[in-house]
Amino acid sequence: GLNEATSDIFGTGVEFYANNSSDVGDYLIGEKIDINGDGSPLRYMDKPSKDGASKDSWYSGIGGVDVHYSSGPANHFFYLLSEGSGTKVINGVTYNSPTADGLPVTGIGRDKALQIWYRALTTKWTSTTNYAGARTGTLAAAGELYGTTSAEYKAVQDAWAGVAVGSRSGGGGGGGTSYENTTPVAVPDNGPAVTSNITVSGRTGNAPSNLQVAVDITHTWRGDLVIDLVGPSGTAYRLKSFSGSDSADNVNETYTVNAAAESANGTWKLRVQDQATYDTGTINGWKLTFP
Repeated sequence: GLNEATSDIFGTGVEFYANNSSDVGDYLIGEKIDINGDGSPLRYMDKPSKDGASKDSWYSGIGGVDVHYSSGPANHFFYLLSEGSGTKVINGVTYNSPTADGLPVTGIGRDKALQIWYRALTTKWTSTTNYAGARTGTLAAAGELYGTTSAEYKAVQDAWAGVAVGSRSGGGGGGGTSYENTTPVAVPDNGPAVTSNITVSGRTGNAPSNLQVAVDITHTWRGDLVIDLVGPSGTAYRLKSFSGSDSADNVNETYTVNAAAESANGTWKLRVQDQATYDTGTINGWKLTFP
């Protein structure tokens, strides 16, 4: 799906860039080929389902859909990231791009969207990247290009949410603002603590009394793990204590921390230590949400 979408996306980018009067830039794929015999395009990026077979949004069974049609969510993501949702006329073509959650998406423009996609394609993705991985890769690319607190970064989150992949950037019902680190960190067996950092900038005042800390750790026998949030001041807030009896796998939890004594801005750390032998794991990622 991603490879197919990439050819659609770069083809669209080239078409706009070439600015050919006989084939103006649009978000229609194969409109000049007339493969359907009625002048309709092969695929539509703003609302892929208009071709009768493509999917507008991701769902768990999409792996079983033909790859040309399962590119629909990625094409739709790219359209939303570029142009946003709602009705818009571009070069004489009317688009009205829906979102899976019914919430609006504000586009960041085609050039920035292409830069983010290209960086993710060339530095983040592998041949087995799925839609969740595509989201992670484009977020990482947007963070490197524009910063994790940027409008561009938030737009990537919102555009994926618009095709039912992942959650919104916040806002809408006071969802808050999230900062995320999805770089994996190995947790050594019965070894020293490891950390993953998130730098928060551009906020004023102190952190809230209900700071949300979402943790995603893969680890058999999670009782071995001691997990702390370390604030910019260096103060540690215990999220999870050692347990000799908690034999369950993995930590997928959202903890609420009273961090009101901390400055909001600065480097926050998730600190994880495995304090017993036989099991290893990985910090897959974690997220801070300021309500």
